[in-house]
Amino acid sequence: MAGLTIRTRLILLTSAGLLVLVATNFYLTRALSENSAGMIKAAGLLGGIEQADKARIRFGEVRYWMTDLAVGQLTLSERNAAAARARMEEHLGKLEPWNPQRIAAVHGELARYNEFAQKAVDEYTNDRRVIGNSLLAQARQHSVAVDQLLAAIVGDLTGEAIAARERAVAEAAAATRLSRIVVSVAVLIGVLLTALLLRSIVVPLRRLVVAMDGLNAGNVDVPIPQAGTDEIGAVARTLAKFRDTLIEQNRRERELRTAHEELKATQASLIHAEKMASLGQLTAGIAHEIKNPLNFVNNFASLSVELLDELKETARPVIAMLGADKRAEVDEVIDMLTGNLEKIAEHGKRADGIVKGMLAHSRSGSGERQRTDLNALIEEALNLAYHGVRAQDHDFNITLERDLDRALAPIELVPQDISRVLLNLFGNSFYAADKRRREAADAAFRPVLKVATRNLGNEVEVRVRDNGIGIPTEVRDKLFQPFFTTKPTGEGTGLGLSISYDIVTQQHGGTITVDSRVGEFTEFTIRLPRSRQAATAGTRT
Repeated sequence: MAGLTIRTRLILLTSAGLLVLVATNFYLTRALSENSAGMIKAAGLLGGIEQADKARIRFGEVRYWMTDLAVGQLTLSERNAAAARARMEEHLGKLEPWNPQRIAAVHGELARYNEFAQKAVDEYTNDRRVIGNSLLAQARQHSVAVDQLLAAIVGDLTGEAIAARERAVAEAAAATRLSRIVVSVAVLIGVLLTALLLRSIVVPLRRLVVAMDGLNAGNVDVPIPQAGTDEIGAVARTLAKFRDTLIEQNRRERELRTAHEELKATQASLIHAEKMASLGQLTAGIAHEIKNPLNFVNNFASLSVELLDELKETARPVIAMLGADKRAEVDEVIDMLTGNLEKIAEHGKRADGIVKGMLAHSRSGSGERQRTDLNALIEEALNLAYHGVRAQDHDFNITLERDLDRALAPIELVPQDISRVLLNLFGNSFYAADKRRREAADAAFRPVLKVATRNLGNEVEVRVRDNGIGIPTEVRDKLFQPFFTTKPTGEGTGLGLSISYDIVTQQHGGTITVDSRVGEFTEFTIRLPRSRQAATAGTRT
């Protein structure tokens, strides 16, 4: 029925119902007609019985009047006998269509009876009673035959009437039973057709209601019933078009929302870039201004140390002629001046390192993005950091463990900036692990640094873990602030992690987090998006 319209289905259901009604009515009419014919036949047989009974009655009258005629010789008796015979002939004439042979036999016996009775009357009239009695006896024999024939006719008619009635009753009962069966089957067929029609309409309508409720709830993935050729199919096609329109509208809204978010992120990035540029320019200007007099301080401190050494060598003969107390006093002053100059040189170099860090901070983010093999970049930075520390401290040693994802595809980043981040992290890990080694009471302690990379789909992850001294919880939130350091004075500028944080989060749209336990480990986790679009989304969040 799915291919038919609802109007056609209703017409077919109505036509089927009418057809069943017409067929049932035709059958019942036919059965009633046959039953009526049987009843009419039975009624005809009953009428025949009535005519046969009347014929017997008239024959009795004929015998009576013929006997009375023979005895009394009355003209009235003769007329009555003739009238009774005429009425009997009339009744026999009505019975003749039922069985002409048997009625003819009755006519024959009646004729012979009349013949012998009339002769007996004639003999009685001629006063020949003996002959009359003999003829009358013969007439009685034919009278008995007529009675027997009429009785047999009545019996046969009665049997046929009873059989016809029983047959009509049986046919009526059979027709009643069959009519009930036909009506039951017709009702069952009507109910079945109605159920099929309702199912073909209600089930698709229920599915359409479910689909409409889902679309109203915003679920564009709700299944739409298959569109047929009927009115429900037209509604399903319209609903499918509405769903497609809703999907397209949602897609456009998402694109518009994404574009809006990207615009906000770009705006925020531009504002941040402008602030950082202004801050960088200010920092660079201050650093340059500080660097010039600082260079003079460092240079003149070194030169003053050399001049003191030359003065000490030149004045050695004169000092030798002084007394022991004076000579000790002069040596103490010279040593004090030398120590002061060395302190000036030491802190001048520290200040110079801070200035260089400020300059590096102001120049960060200027590189171009390019597709880079992150594993190779990590290997290069790790080797560079390790050999750099070994060059300054020949006693330094650490176990390097690598768990690099060899299936990691190249990603877009600024290689020199990420390399700077890695060098900062590796340097801090080397420092923390070596410090724990120096301070450890256990001589079997072995410094270890582990570097791991992992593919996260749209992001890549870099983990740098050491088994150094760890970072206290109370200072962990300050790690990425400029000029904050956990190292002793003179051993750190406090700008390495700040620069690294800006490079990872602001420039590359990634994240950098730290997890640590004092006296056990420190682990930095960097997540970088694979492309510039993902980096924009990362910066936005």
